[in-house]
Amino acid sequence: MNWFESLRVALQSLQANKLRSGLTMLGIVIGVAAVISLVAAGTGAQAQVLERFQGLGANVLIVQPGRAFFRGVSQGGASAQSLTLDDVEAIARLSRTVVAVAPEYSTSAQVVYGSHNTRASIVGVTPEYAAVQNWQVDQGRFLDAQDVASRAKVAVLGSSVAEDLFGNGLVNPIGKTIKINRQNYQVVGVLKSKGATGFQNQDERVFVPLTTAQVRFGGAGNDTVHAINLQVASADKMGLAQAEVRAILRARHGLTASQEDDFTVFNQTQIVEMVEQTTQTFTVLLGSIAAVSLVVGGIGIMNIMLVSVTERTREIGIRKAVGARRRDILGQFLLEAVVLSVVGGLVGILAGYGAAQVISPLLGLRRALVTAESVILALAVSIGVGLFFGIYPANRAARLNPIEALRYE
Repeated sequence: MNWFESLRVALQSLQANKLRSGLTMLGIVIGVAAVISLVAAGTGAQAQVLERFQGLGANVLIVQPGRAFFRGVSQGGASAQSLTLDDVEAIARLSRTVVAVAPEYSTSAQVVYGSHNTRASIVGVTPEYAAVQNWQVDQGRFLDAQDVASRAKVAVLGSSVAEDLFGNGLVNPIGKTIKINRQNYQVVGVLKSKGATGFQNQDERVFVPLTTAQVRFGGAGNDTVHAINLQVASADKMGLAQAEVRAILRARHGLTASQEDDFTVFNQTQIVEMVEQTTQTFTVLLGSIAAVSLVVGGIGIMNIMLVSVTERTREIGIRKAVGARRRDILGQFLLEAVVLSVVGGLVGILAGYGAAQVISPLLGLRRALVTAESVILALAVSIGVGLFFGIYPANRAARLNPIEALRYE
């Protein structure tokens, strides 16, 4: 009997027991749908996180102070006050690979407008910061050199802060006066949304001139900075720039060869790669957990196929008596198992795609990404499950003695 005839017989057999076949396929449907939807959600989350990290700026290095120690106990990363405006000027003057330097001085404070208030990160910056960190102005303007030189009390709001204070477009923030730590600041601009990166919402920020932040939040004569953002000329010079900046700062800080750096230079490309690897691992973990339900579905197929073999013992005996070979019986029952898993897999793919669209908004994702690779993998696994769990029942049917099978009641 050829494969086409075996397929026809298999379909007829499954159609004769519609309810049982449907319930058997349900395990595969649920397993494939779970794999597709969870992998799609994980892939969507990965794409969203990477998009937001890449939106921070192109070819960026970030220099932060090292750790401070108190009585031998580390106070955490970036806790030392080891970076100053002189370091900023030295990098800008001596580096051949850095094209823009943007220092920042940051703290957090309560921001108030009328009866509305919110907690936000207050970041003192220079005009170069917007270009280095890829910020786009939505309304008004960004800070300029005059603001920094005059220590102006002006502010540029992140989109979330603007919405918290002024509502969603109900009031134009430009020109309004807000209070930061009970001091008046005039709003001169509102930035376009960037969203969250990791556990931090980039839109919950208020930008003020660097000199203003140093004086108002750090005290007179304060020239320290909390980070230095550097834009490198091109991606292929990131490693060279990192080494160059490190050498400049070590010389500036008078560190000997045996002393460790009192600062840290972060390569944003490396951060993006690390985040990508982490999210990929998370996606694989989600898919692996969901794949357990496929195994449960496969056990269901094997159980039903064993029942089918028992019920059709006389049929098997008659077919063998009229000349059916062992491989014909094996092929027929194996094909029935594969048909169950393939049909269940196809239905599961459709169900998984629909579930992914429902799950994504609940997880705060803009979209779920159902990739061709995940669809092919899920379908291949479902076929593999059908083959694996169908072999034992099919082989049991093929090994039946035709005489004993004919006598079976």
